[in-house]
Amino acid sequence: MRYLWKKLCVVCLIVCLGIGSLVSCTGGIDKDEAKQTIRDFFDAIVAEDYDGAEALLHPERPMDLQGRLQVIENETGVDLQSGIEIKAYTGVSSSYYNSTIGGSRYELTMKLTVGTQTVMCTIEIVKNEQGYGIYSFDIDA
Repeated sequence: MRYLWKKLCVVCLIVCLGIGSLVSCTGGIDKDEAKQTIRDFFDAIVAEDYDGAEALLHPERPMDLQGRLQVIENETGVDLQSGIEIKAYTGVSSSYYNSTIGGSRYELTMKLTVGTQTVMCTIEIVKNEQGYGIYSFDIDA
């Protein structure tokens, strides 16, 4: 009976280690990499380099970025080309695996200064088999 118990414990340990290594192989999203992606995205928007900004979007979520930004500017009254400065990160949410997207996700909420206005922004970054990039973003005045 003791032998069976030890064998069962060893098998459980091996299974747990295997699952742990599979989860770590999905490679969550590094916070510094996420922040750099967001900075590059904002820099491209300010420079009106929409192709460069769109290249940072996740392949599953392409969009007409110039049109989307125009809608945001019309709704909020901000001029995104007047400069975007991250003042503070106010929230972080991440997961190594999310079944909805089939991969890792990292969401940052931040306070931005756009020109002379302060706005809130939320950006979700996804890393899965389809690629890596900005999955969604929202700017609220």
